Amino acid sequence: MEYYPVFMNVTARRCVVVGGGEVAARKVESLIEAGADVIVVSPEAVEAITALAAAGRIQWLSRPYRAGDIRGAFLAYAATDDDELHAAIAADAKADAVLLNVVDRPRWCDFIVPSIARRGDLVVAVSTSGRSPAMARRIRQDIELMLTAEYEAAIALFDRLRRHLVRRGWSFERRREIFDRLLQSDVLSSLRRDDSAEVDRLLAEHAGESVSTASLEAER
Repeated sequence: MEYYPVFMNVTARRCVVVGGGEVAARKVESLIEAGADVIVVSPEAVEAITALAAAGRIQWLSRPYRAGDIRGAFLAYAATDDDELHAAIAADAKADAVLLNVVDRPRWCDFIVPSIARRGDLVVAVSTSGRSPAMARRIRQDIELMLTAEYEAAIALFDRLRRHLVRRGWSFERRREIFDRLLQSDVLSSLRRDDSAEVDRLLAEHAGESVSTASLEAER
């Protein structure tokens, strides 16, 4: 099966997790981090879920799943050991047009969740299209070793530079040329060494003599 890779904005959107175990807790935590409005449906739940409910960060329906529990949700997860229940939830999701992920059951999934490597605003998603989650995790771990601190610093710097160039009316093509040249330069290794003088020299060379880390910071 071919999947369409996409990052979704779930901020303030209703997302339902059916299940109360450790796997369900990980889904709940990732949804909270993304700003979702989370509802858990499960007769019992691990401490991570009950604590979140007690703190008012999620809603926990402490009972078995009922038809209609996912109606109106943006997306839903099913994370139980009951495939009969999974099939019922999948039928409800189809009828109610809710995007569904049934953990480790690709045949019922409208979407799958990649293994994530994160460094600040840099997010790299790795997927094996549901065929081997273990392999996806291993590849993600290898990528994490590559994502050293200079990548996060470069993203912050490039964001400020992009805003600076947009404010001055530089065209998309010209902006892209500047960033391509910077990335072909030693800017990443200079950031890794925390060599601010060399970073400023490269900025001046490729983006204009008046551009520096200090001038970009002052524009924020």
